[in-house]
Amino acid sequence: MGKHFNLFVLAISCTLTLNACAKIEPGPDDKAQFIASDGMIIAGKYIPPKTSDKLTFILLHGLASSKDEWNSFETKLIERGYGYFAYDLRGHHGSSKNTSGQEVTINQIVGSGQISEIEKLVSDIDGAIKYLKHKGIKKDKVGIIGASVGANISLIYAAKHKFIPLIVLLSPGWNYIGLETSNAIQSYGARPLGLAASPGDQYAYDTATQMVLVGRQLKTDTAFFEGVQAQHGTQMLTDEFDLKLLNWIDGNVGKK
Repeated sequence: MGKHFNLFVLAISCTLTLNACAKIEPGPDDKAQFIASDGMIIAGKYIPPKTSDKLTFILLHGLASSKDEWNSFETKLIERGYGYFAYDLRGHHGSSKNTSGQEVTINQIVGSGQISEIEKLVSDIDGAIKYLKHKGIKKDKVGIIGASVGANISLIYAAKHKFIPLIVLLSPGWNYIGLETSNAIQSYGARPLGLAASPGDQYAYDTATQMVLVGRQLKTDTAFFEGVQAQHGTQMLTDEFDLKLLNWIDGNVGKK
């Protein structure tokens, strides 16, 4: 009787305590989530790589957008055998509440004027890395692809975390919402770096082409992919563009 009662209590405890007994399963998860260090709930979707030698890419969207802007590109990553973890940046869509139920919007975060709050967009990647670890993904098998402000977030994080083997920046800027990249591009080092921008998107184009020069001075395997007209961020992801980008990624996996 006592044994059965203890098992019953344990079952109830597991039900009431979300994190205490929860186990992250290794397979796909279209309702993936992790809790950031400050209690923000970050929602995303995850697909594992086909084989352990393939990278899993964290996909970071642009301002006032969502993880869904990667939908078509995700399919092409899967076709190449790559995994991905796309999540809504804090303050966006599914990532707009904390564990206390308080709503937090990106306008509030940016409007606060506190760089420490804005920089949490970068440190949230720590939570994504931990989530992937529970999925069996080693941290040195995690690449990052970011669009617009997501590009800045990607570069700043990768510059500080040398285990990231490769990043791709779609329409980066020297400064988006206070996230500056001039020091980060210098600190990134000689790892493979993909950059992309459209000539009609002047600020991003100037930034990306200047970053290419910096990367090549640092002997980084740097590639530049040009979009069309004024396309920004994931707007550049067409079949032709994606083919060139993915071929470059294929050729640089394993290089550091």
